[in-house]
Order: sequence, then structure tokens, then C-alpha cells
Amino acid sequence: MKISFLKTRFLIYLLFLTVLGSFLFNFLLTRQSSITYKYFIEKPAAYNLERSERLATSIYKSFQQEVPDPSMRNIHKFVEKYDEIPFLTVNFIYQDDGDVTRSVIGNVKEIDILRAEYVYPIKYGSQDIGTLMIYDINKEYAKGMQEYRHILNITRLFFVLLLFLLLSILLYREYSTKIEQEKRIAEYQAVHDGLTGLNTHKYFREHLAQAIMRAQRYKRPVSLIMCDVDHFKDFNDKYGHLAGDEVLRAVSTIIADNVRASDIVARYGGEEFAVLLMEIGGGKSHKPGKTKTDGLAEEALDIAKRIKKLIGLTQVRLHSTEANVTISMGISTFTGKDDYKPEYLISEADLALYESKNNGRNRITVFDPATKQFTEYQ
Repeated sequence: MKISFLKTRFLIYLLFLTVLGSFLFNFLLTRQSSITYKYFIEKPAAYNLERSERLATSIYKSFQQEVPDPSMRNIHKFVEKYDEIPFLTVNFIYQDDGDVTRSVIGNVKEIDILRAEYVYPIKYGSQDIGTLMIYDINKEYAKGMQEYRHILNITRLFFVLLLFLLLSILLYREYSTKIEQEKRIAEYQAVHDGLTGLNTHKYFREHLAQAIMRAQRYKRPVSLIMCDVDHFKDFNDKYGHLAGDEVLRAVSTIIADNVRASDIVARYGGEEFAVLLMEIGGGKSHKPGKTKTDGLAEEALDIAKRIKKLIGLTQVRLHSTEANVTISMGISTFTGKDDYKPEYLISEADLALYESKNNGRNRITVFDPATKQFTEYQ
């Protein structure tokens, strides 16, 4: 639907701008043509009128001198000679034996006779042999005007094509940019939750598998924190689903703001979140009273405690009141076993999460994969 709309808008823009550009350019060229004719063709012709009259009279006198024998051959040579004079066209018409009007330079038309500027009947003695016609004073100007209009039309066509091409490029760029933006938005939406903006469950599972493979190759730890909002159903039942959405957004923001850029935070499902911590969990503790489990997940535990504390201090506004939110968390750490699968880490963190929920919620439980024991923190 969106692509179809963009194509329609593309065609509307293209048609509108092409018509507008063609109209403006044709208006300018037509105006230029009018001015050119008015000031460079019409006026010079008027100014040379006296000169043209003298030339025409001179040609008539030359005819009497240069054609003593009124044969068609001699008349044709005379016409060809003087027809080359700029601004003038010379012709000679006569009646043949069948009383048909003829011309020495081709079939004469009535319009050619009517538009003659100067007409000189030719007589030899008492015999009328024809008429010398001198007309089309602006012959060279008309020829130049014809060429000018020809170039004008080519220029118009070229401009329209050029304008069409430029607009096509610009609008195609806009169209491509829009498509690219929609593609990026679609790609983002495919891996991000629409409510919280966190990564999706699918995205998390794909990157968890990659993280486990890297951990096995380089023997570096990976920790997983599974989080669940306590009594979330009660929020929905008491305040409505919109209030529940507000709680999820507040919790997701706190979690995302308290991990590193390299870590992955995802909405695992419903009110449950998953936090994948890269290269965290393998540090050893030298503090008295610390267990082996504490050492394996010490860094991950510090992050979980910080998140839990901030969520506990947050007041989420629900309608006309504010409510406190708590969260239960489960932590498990993978240290690089070759036969380990991503599902194992999820299962272990889930078990730790269930321990937190079963023991009263609002607490953190760490699972030690070596001893299969749980350690609880409030």
C-alpha cells in the first residue's frame, strides 16, 4: 500500500513539474521569438523599403536592357540572375498558347501573384509578352525566422526531456530514500519489541547461540539474567492493561540503561526480560565468606543488584496514583564447556528465577552449574 502510494505521488510530482516547466519555458521562448521578430525583422524591413523600391525599379530597367529578345530562354536566364539578390524574389509570368498562366521558374499560383510587391508589365512594341514580378521583400528574413523556429522547437523538446530526466532522478532519489527508510524501519521492528523497544525473543536466541560458540572458542564467560516483574497480573487487573504497559516500559528502560552497549537486553515474553552479559561472570572473589557461586557470577550479580535496586526505587504513575514495582531475577554463568548448549544456560537461569519467585519474589538467585546449587540475595 505504501509503495503504491509513493509511486502515485512520484507520477503526480513528475507530471506537475514537467507541465509547469514546459509551460514556463515555452512562454519565455515565445516571448523571445515575438521580441526578435518585432525588433530585428519587422522594423529592418520597413527601414529598407525605399532601398527595395530602388532595387525593383533597377531590375525592371535592367530587363529592358538585358533581354532585347523576349525568348523564354533569355527571360529565364535573367530571372535566375536577379533572383539571387538578397531580400528580393524575381519571377516572370506569361500566358501560353492555351491561355494558361505560366512561370519561368515553375507553376505559378494565384497567391504568388497576389502577394507580389512590384508588378511590371512587359511589352515589346505593342505586344504584351508577360509580367515581371518582384515580391517577397523579406525573403532572407523569413528564411532566418524559419530556421530560428526550427531551433526553437528543438530547444523546447530538449528542455522538456532534460527537465523530465532531472525530475526523474530527483524523485527517484526521494522514492529510493523513502523505501530505504521503510526497509530500515521494518528491519528494526523485526528485531525490536514494539512496546519496550528492546530486542525480540528471536533476536536474543540467535545472539545467545553465537555468544555460546564464542565462549567455547575463547574460553570466556557469558552470564544470563532472567527477570520477571512481580505480581504483574495484579497491575493489569487493578489498573488496566495500559498501566501494565507503562510498568513494562519503565522496567525495560532501567534495565537497558544499566548494562553495557555490548550486552543484549530482550523482552523474553510478557513481563519477562532476558539480559545477556558478554564476558562477565568469571571473576574470582577474595573477600571472606564468598562462595564459589559468588565468584562465578560476581560481576553479573553486581549488575543485577543495581537494576533491582533502581526498579525498587522507581515510582510508576498509574492513573491518579503511583505504585512501586519489584522484580525477581535469576542468574546463571557459562564458562566454556565444549558440550554446552544455549538451552542449558536459559534453563539454568530460569531455574534460578523460579527459586526467587517461589521464595517470596523481589530477590536475586544465582545458579552454580558446578555444584547445582542456588544462592539467594535480597
